[in-house]
Amino acid sequence: MLAYALWRFIAVQNTIKEAEAAHRALSAEVQLLREETDALARRVVTPPDKEEIEKLARDRLGLVMPNETIFVFTEENSTKKEG
Repeated sequence: MLAYALWRFIAVQNTIKEAEAAHRALSAEVQLLREETDALARRVVTPPDKEEIEKLARDRLGLVMPNETIFVFTEENSTKKEG
């Protein structure tokens, strides 16, 4: 009976350690999500400036300014094959 009680005690201790590790991991994740939420909230409150709007239009939508020439370099044009 004493051996069983000792075995159960050790099993409960292991369960507690696992739960504490999971709690630490989740707490770290919650902290990261809070920081991300705060950053997003600041972006909502602060309207984007002209440069940020232009960067988003270029990067996400592929837009260009009027009279602007775009040069696209491909890998085959930039490397030479040696024979």
